[in-house]
Amino acid sequence: MTEYYVEVRNLVKDFKDSSSGSFIRAVNNVSFGVKKGQLMTLLGPSGCGKTTTLRLIGGFEIATSGDVLIDGTVVNDQPPNKRPTAMVFQSYALFPHMNVYENVAYGLKNRKLSTQEIKKRVSEMLSIVGLSGLEKRYPSQLSGGQQQRVALARALVVQPKVLLLDEPLSNLDAKLREQMRIELKKIQSNLGITSIYVTHDQLEAMTLSDVIIVMKDGVVMQQDSPEMVYRYPANKFVAGFIGKANFLEASVVGIEQNRCKLKLISGADMVVGIREGTRFTIQEKVYLVLRPEAARFVKPNQGIVNGMVITRIYTGANAFFEVKTDYGILSVEIQNPTHMDLPEYGETVGLVYDTATLSVVKYE
Repeated sequence: MTEYYVEVRNLVKDFKDSSSGSFIRAVNNVSFGVKKGQLMTLLGPSGCGKTTTLRLIGGFEIATSGDVLIDGTVVNDQPPNKRPTAMVFQSYALFPHMNVYENVAYGLKNRKLSTQEIKKRVSEMLSIVGLSGLEKRYPSQLSGGQQQRVALARALVVQPKVLLLDEPLSNLDAKLREQMRIELKKIQSNLGITSIYVTHDQLEAMTLSDVIIVMKDGVVMQQDSPEMVYRYPANKFVAGFIGKANFLEASVVGIEQNRCKLKLISGADMVVGIREGTRFTIQEKVYLVLRPEAARFVKPNQGIVNGMVITRIYTGANAFFEVKTDYGILSVEIQNPTHMDLPEYGETVGLVYDTATLSVVKYE
């Protein structure tokens, strides 16, 4: 008996290139599981295979090979309308000639529920998404955020076992997008519905997810909680994609339990925590991952590296710097910089880092 409510096993999807006739592999032997009630995010750059994977789960694409299981049942041969899923599309796909009530009720009418039951469930769902009183408005009379809520209500009202969301916030402006992240997480948590979410926005993934799957070129790079993906990235790609990161070459000079002693190319030594089960060898070449927000300015020759400030941006809540060093340009972010002595443009500085925020990945 599997612990996962949704399970993807060795999923492969090939598309035929119309110009060359050759096949392109969009999803390459992908496997993962989602526990009941979790929100899992498929995260990665454009073309990484995340939306194709979601469409395979929903039945909108047919897998070349592999299996999709929902609640222990293989659903490979089931069309979208027969699968216990509901999809919220990036474009919302609302019916422009139907008002809010009719859009939300559409799926229930197709299931031939009674008028009384439809009215009850639509009313309850509009209350949950904060749209009570807008039943008679048409999509053209709604804001982007309201349209997004209608699309969400239409998907949820049919009580799917699994909710699939394909970049549903991408058409909203930055401020509304931030608000809707929080609202969406509240709704998902309160309903306890198993959800799979697709985005290229790492902040969105960190905000919403119980588990994040980072993808690249159709392959899963890492599957972990947001905290573990950030603190212990599986490789250089993940470290650079989740948050901001600088990389310094180093060699391993010692390993003791879950700590790794490094010799940096600058000559400095550092001891960095590594995830349990991580395997490095003595004298192995690695990258030390330096998070910009973990840096602190000190006087020259008192840090692990020296450099000159070549960019200085002060925004009030944060101050951003670029420091040119012998090992490349390092980004620095100082949070809450009020009443702090900050270096000026052109000033020579040293940099130290909070070792609790650092990580080590293999050299690639």
